[in-house]
Amino acid sequence: MAQAAHLDPCTADPRLDVARARDCEECRGWGTVVTPDPDGCLVLCPACQRPADS
Repeated sequence: MAQAAHLDPCTADPRLDVARARDCEECRGWGTVVTPDPDGCLVLCPACQRPADS
């Protein structure tokens, strides 16, 4: 029996904008931060990688 792939937020491939991350104090230019939960997932930096408001 085939099963659907489980989407793990820790393995999601975030698309970050390096230009926006360059001078960010929060992520120190990386564009991602490690979450404080025990899994320690990488997520886009909330300070510099916010999506543009539509």
